[in-house]
Amino acid sequence: MTRGAKGTLISAVSGLALVAGFTGLPARAAAQASPPPAWDGGAPKSAKRTITMSVPLTWNGQVLGDVIVQVKPGGSVAIESQSLETQLSLLLNAAGRQRLQEVTAGSPFLTAAQLEAAGFTLVFDLSALELRVDAIAAEFRPVEPLGGRREVDEPVLPAMGPANFSAYLNSTVNLLYRDVDGLARPDVFLSGAARYRGVVLEYEGGLSESSDDYRFYRRAVRGVYDERDKYRRWSAGDLRLENTGALRTPFIAGVAVEKSRRVFDPFTPSANFGGRQILLTSPSTVEVIVNGASYKTLDLQPGTYSLEDLPIQTGSNDVQLLVRDAGGREQVTRFDYFYDPIELKAGEVEYTAAFGVAASEYNLQPDYSDRPVFIGNYRKALSDTFILGGGVQIDQDIQVVSAETQMVPQVIPGSFDLNGAVSTGDGFGFALRGGYRLILGSGIEAKRFTATFNYESKNFRTVGDLAGFRLENLSANATYSQNLSERTTLVAGGNYFKRGGGQSTVYVDVNHRLTPNIRATLGVEYGTGSLFGPNYGIRAGISVLLGARHRADAAYQSRRGLSRASLARSSTNAVGSLGYSLNLQNSDSGASIDGVADYVANRFETRASLGASGNSIGDVTDNRTARLQIGTSFAFADGVFGIGRPIQDAFLLARPHETLRGTDVIAGRSLRDGEYEAASGPLGAAVVNRLSSYNSQDVRYDIDTLEAGYDIGAGVVRVDPPFRSGYQLTVGTDRFVSAVGFLKIGTEPAELAVGLISSADDKGFEPQPFFTNSAGRFGIIGLAPGRTYTVRLNDSGQTFEIHVSDDNTGLYRLGTITLPGTGD
Repeated sequence: MTRGAKGTLISAVSGLALVAGFTGLPARAAAQASPPPAWDGGAPKSAKRTITMSVPLTWNGQVLGDVIVQVKPGGSVAIESQSLETQLSLLLNAAGRQRLQEVTAGSPFLTAAQLEAAGFTLVFDLSALELRVDAIAAEFRPVEPLGGRREVDEPVLPAMGPANFSAYLNSTVNLLYRDVDGLARPDVFLSGAARYRGVVLEYEGGLSESSDDYRFYRRAVRGVYDERDKYRRWSAGDLRLENTGALRTPFIAGVAVEKSRRVFDPFTPSANFGGRQILLTSPSTVEVIVNGASYKTLDLQPGTYSLEDLPIQTGSNDVQLLVRDAGGREQVTRFDYFYDPIELKAGEVEYTAAFGVAASEYNLQPDYSDRPVFIGNYRKALSDTFILGGGVQIDQDIQVVSAETQMVPQVIPGSFDLNGAVSTGDGFGFALRGGYRLILGSGIEAKRFTATFNYESKNFRTVGDLAGFRLENLSANATYSQNLSERTTLVAGGNYFKRGGGQSTVYVDVNHRLTPNIRATLGVEYGTGSLFGPNYGIRAGISVLLGARHRADAAYQSRRGLSRASLARSSTNAVGSLGYSLNLQNSDSGASIDGVADYVANRFETRASLGASGNSIGDVTDNRTARLQIGTSFAFADGVFGIGRPIQDAFLLARPHETLRGTDVIAGRSLRDGEYEAASGPLGAAVVNRLSSYNSQDVRYDIDTLEAGYDIGAGVVRVDPPFRSGYQLTVGTDRFVSAVGFLKIGTEPAELAVGLISSADDKGFEPQPFFTNSAGRFGIIGLAPGRTYTVRLNDSGQTFEIHVSDDNTGLYRLGTITLPGTGD
């Protein structure tokens, strides 16, 4: 069996696209009650009667949805109020929607003149069969990005819904061999989740050895419920909350509520131009110039536009907007802006509140004390450039209070992060953490500087500290980089670390691209401290790309007496992918060599490693270690089961319909070049194992072999997975037959005939429109073997039947069907 073979019907057979291919008609407009006339660019041929039809409503070339119109004798047009209000409201703000409701109230049909008087200019295009929105009054338009809405924000495919109940269990077996200990008892790591509607139960545990005790352990069990529209998550059980500022959060057994947009919408960028907007009161041409380079020229309708989607650089920016209105007047608006994205949008709030008992130890599983603890933090973006917040941790022994801020002050170039905290109860302690980033210029002329520091006094504690032993510690880092040319970069920096004793390093490196696939590094460093030998040293390295997935590296550092070399081939997520790496390292403290190989199979993935070490290169085989890991998953979603590779978050199970017995489904995020991520077979459905929650993504599918005419759908589905959710996809259907033929009325082809297809013996069949092209050719999809379908023509009321035989395997060629003419 050839997976992902070219020539399957996946691209050729898809919904109305198939019908359009058979008939040569566009697949976007369908008649409602009467057939549309054959347009010649002027008045319709059927100009003696009123014609009612459904046509697309368009705005700036974008199709919004269908609106019903009536074309009356003479060519005047009336627009149905309810369908217009549904579609046009998508373009309006609250004031615009209210105005439209006032106009449509009590009027089943409206004229273009009535709408224009209210601030909405619509034109019916006879040649294109569409209703076009030409203009909307500026006060009725919502704020939108200057560059317009991106296509990725408005997906073509609607997202399919997740299973009502889904669950999965990952199992990873770890085998370890050491020369000193021999073969250890196998570790079995288990993790997974079950989801029923919106409630998730997560679990993690396994079988392992600890302190000569080989046993099953429970690492964590928790329940989760998400309120996506409010960016809020409720959880209970074994909890580890995100760190907040200078506060390390503990493992607790308890309950928590967290509000954070980044959990539910991690790929949405923060507002990046300070909420600035421009208002256009007439149709205008806007030329956008960013950092001296022309970005684009836009023809915009009246409305309010934000600057949030401009391609400004992190750092200093010069933005100019040259606006020419309909009267020819010009105005130049200029913004000088230092941009560095902050984590929240203006006005947005994040918070966490948790209550429970803290873990006093955490080895294979948490050992909880009887100390109740409360953890809370709160942050708010007071503007697009300023966040302020703080947090508390309280138990009977330790109390901690923290404050934090993130700001891009504009009056001082750069962005700042500052965190501070004080603790009491076990002596007074404090902690400070900060960072600064500055970027000047753009492209190869950019200069970048970053600096961070972190200090904790000896007595500083948080409730999350498991160990009682503490030392004062301080760390500081600074880095500066700039391009010396298109191929050469200078990087200079320094760091200092103190915990007990102190040590520091200052370095300068020059990175140069020798060829498109070879990069070299040469630098010097100076350091202090007892960890290494000489204070001065050189640093050198080279990296060679040996193809799309192969890479070789070598590096040397004289101060550490360190040299290393590696050769690697990266693996992918496709079935059959093989990756490996070979690494050799030698230093004053010893030598080591190791090799790792990864293999991705359809139902499991495995990783094997072999390593050896010694005091020198000559003794490198003294201590040998071998490890083998094999991971698989067992997944279930609404009655469908499959075995596959370990699941990361959400998943999809794909199986063939019973009418496709003897074939397998392949699926994955991409099916290019014959690659795929999962396949169905004797062990159940194909398991697509790496779907990210709260992120719209497409999953593609295909079938090995198909009979001509069998419709498996679009070959792609869109999913927007909730947390730890599962999907089940059945590829194929009972109604897989496609029928093609020609229709004549009398001796002439039935040109542009329109009608309705229905069935009396196919329960569940939804009536669908029927139409022919100018030659009388038609195509129908979604018919079932052994069923009979009736086609009724709208204009004449004539009917004919189509009976699909029980043994039909996909394509039904009807030949020519002739109905009586008007004079017969």
